Amino acid sequence: MANALETRRALLADLDALLAHVQAGFDSYVEFAPVGWHPPSVPSDRDLTIELLSDSETWALLGLVEHRPVGHVAFLPGRQLEPDDRRRWNERPKIPGLAHLWQLFVLPQWWGRSVAATLHDAAVTEMAARGFDQARLYTPTLHIRARRFYERRGWTPGEEQWNRTLQLVVSEYGRPIPPRLSRS
Repeated sequence: MANALETRRALLADLDALLAHVQAGFDSYVEFAPVGWHPPSVPSDRDLTIELLSDSETWALLGLVEHRPVGHVAFLPGRQLEPDDRRRWNERPKIPGLAHLWQLFVLPQWWGRSVAATLHDAAVTEMAARGFDQARLYTPTLHIRARRFYERRGWTPGEEQWNRTLQLVVSEYGRPIPPRLSRS
């Protein structure tokens, strides 16, 4: 990478940058989504994002190049997810030992430059430091680039399900979190 990536904890003050990363990611889904699909509007989830980022159990890291945000990663304790369950995230029962990789988004112009790998690895290290022994994530089933990225990093695909927000089928991925990963 020509420009050095710096990282720091993401703050509520970074909300607009985080939402922009997610929107850019969703917008990129038109490359593989069915004809006629439209990306959801991320600002409509602003309040939920604020709620989750404000939770002391949520961990988020911002990636910056030349002081400009280029991507982020965030995880929180895993909770039970049932089809058609409309309860708020924090109202669902936690699953002991499970971290939920909530978001890993990098601006498309920074793909292939180790930003996602650096953010991912930092998140897995922090999951271990917080005592999680398993992790889960969801990614669109048709998003081959994302699926290959996760599979190269030890994630195993599981069941598929319909995602109401994205209006796409997503694949659940899981992986063990090795205890006491070294912090670098």
